[in-house]
Amino acid sequence: AGQLDDVIALAEEIKLDGLVVSNTTLDRSMLSDAGKIISGEAGAGGLSGIPVKKMSTDMVRHIHQKTNGRLPIIGVGGVFTGSDAAEKMTAGAGLVQVWTGFIYEGPAIVRNIMNGLHS
Repeated sequence: AGQLDDVIALAEEIKLDGLVVSNTTLDRSMLSDAGKIISGEAGAGGLSGIPVKKMSTDMVRHIHQKTNGRLPIIGVGGVFTGSDAAEKMTAGAGLVQVWTGFIYEGPAIVRNIMNGLHS
């Protein structure tokens, strides 16, 4: 949380309008051994999607709590369903961004997420 707190302090100091939190990571600790092997073969690029969902939501929650909700947050990372979107919003995101899910599921994912939010 140390580096994250530094980012929060800087964001508040320079009066950023908000933060996009967070989509990719180089950390592979949340993957199974098989996932680590596959991602190792694919290179050292950023990991996104479902594997980063919890980490991303935890970061959204931390930033929201640390700023008392004063800093708008766009929650990103592992949003595939209405429940995923609601989880980010409950943690403090005012908006969510869909990227990996959009790649895998196409434009219909937006309708599916919205339907999941309202059911």
